[in-house]
Amino acid sequence: MTKPDPRPRLAGLHAALPTPYDADGAVSPASLRRVIAHVTGLGLDGIYVGGSTGEFLLQSIEERIAVLETARAAAGDLVVIGQVGAPGTREAAALASRCADLGYDAVSAIPPIYFPYGRDEIVRYYADIIEAARGVPVIVYNIPNMSGVRFGFDDLLALLSLPGVAGVKQTANDMYEMERLRRALPGLVILNGFDEMLLAGLASGANGAIGSTFNILGDRYVALRRALAAGDVAGARAIQSAANTVIDELCRVGVFPGLKYALHRLGIIETPLCRRPLATLCDRTSGRLATLVDALAHDRTVPQPAH
Repeated sequence: MTKPDPRPRLAGLHAALPTPYDADGAVSPASLRRVIAHVTGLGLDGIYVGGSTGEFLLQSIEERIAVLETARAAAGDLVVIGQVGAPGTREAAALASRCADLGYDAVSAIPPIYFPYGRDEIVRYYADIIEAARGVPVIVYNIPNMSGVRFGFDDLLALLSLPGVAGVKQTANDMYEMERLRRALPGLVILNGFDEMLLAGLASGANGAIGSTFNILGDRYVALRRALAAGDVAGARAIQSAANTVIDELCRVGVFPGLKYALHRLGIIETPLCRRPLATLCDRTSGRLATLVDALAHDRTVPQPAH
């Protein structure tokens, strides 16, 4: 029997989950389950586990596996994508294999970082992940500002054309590249990665998105996508602008510490702790974010598209 095409299911709006910690700094499975229940209630399609928002580079492989296991068990009907990228291929392949064991819908991976790898080495890294994933679709995580790996367009196209690659998480602000990818690979799942440019990304060819602020603004982004589909560009722009007011403040205080502070203030996670060297915010250092989060807690209504 032919397997169904996984791409339509992956082309949705997915929250990039944080990894909550308890007061001792250990991963908190209970808080992680509450985050997943919360984003489910916001109407999102799925979750992205163990990515940048999840502080994966500050965790042991054992912790990363435990997070992947907890998230899969708590996800229910959500689409579940596991970020398995690592500085070394051995670790990335082991994580991809574990995702396959757990029944993940897809695995994703940053490129190998720090050393100046050549094109063939990067392709081999992804080929090894594809092999370890044993048929689970792979989504390349293109995030040049943080990974330091900047693909030329032809190199990116070649990577995305590998058998087993279903899509790309495009965390880049080049909308021209987004549109070129859509033209060149019409069946590709393109997931916008910059929340502040979701509207621009969807207009430029993305057919879904993965984002940190989806954890607190997910219902807004669902409404934005609905408005755009209905042809209400002005309504979609208004929602993007309102979301960006929150994003502006998150950028000022630090996106990942700010997101955890927001989730803690909303009563969803046990502590706002981040792994050092990331900062941890408190009421004294949160600036306007506290006021914005309190407003979110009291007003979950979202603008509806015009008819």
